Amino acid sequence: MVCLACLLWLAAPVSAADVAAGVRERLEQPTVLRGRFEQEKQVQGFKNPLRSSGDFLLLREHGIAWDTTAPFASNAVLTRQRMATRLPDGSEQVLIDAAEGPAASATASLLMALVAGDLDVLAERFDIRETLHGSAAWELHLVPKEAALQRVFSGLRLAGDRHVREVLIEEAGGDRTRVRLLDLASDPPAPSDAEVARFD
Repeated sequence: MVCLACLLWLAAPVSAADVAAGVRERLEQPTVLRGRFEQEKQVQGFKNPLRSSGDFLLLREHGIAWDTTAPFASNAVLTRQRMATRLPDGSEQVLIDAAEGPAASATASLLMALVAGDLDVLAERFDIRETLHGSAAWELHLVPKEAALQRVFSGLRLAGDRHVREVLIEEAGGDRTRVRLLDLASDPPAPSDAEVARFD
């Protein structure tokens, strides 16, 4: 396992403008992105990680839909205003609602920014250190600026090329979540009516 703290100190700190010159030069921002995900969560005190996988749909103007297929089927829709999940029995549970206050709104916006690679939003909330690899790959190491976020996250890492390919979330309590984004495709470049309707 790479020492995240070591990389944070070895990589040069960057401003939002520097990020634009490095990662932004490589990172595409398609209107639509479709693919698969694999998530692994290592919980303190448990030997084996919790794993899930499925498909996702990112519509930049609307949000992200996660369709988990394993270990059981469920659907989650994340927008900048809310996150809701739908279970196989048809019931819906709202996990985050921006109407509940600024903290919920910030959480929804942050989760969306991590997967979408919205560097402007991330630069507002995190100190960012950038590492470029070759002519295409990159990593961003994020350390929360605010005390409220520091109580939740010890650090985050994004890695990718033309798209975000991996998100690593390290929680202050020691839990760790890794999300890999696979088989990414931005064609067709416009969402279908059915895809847009998922965010209504």
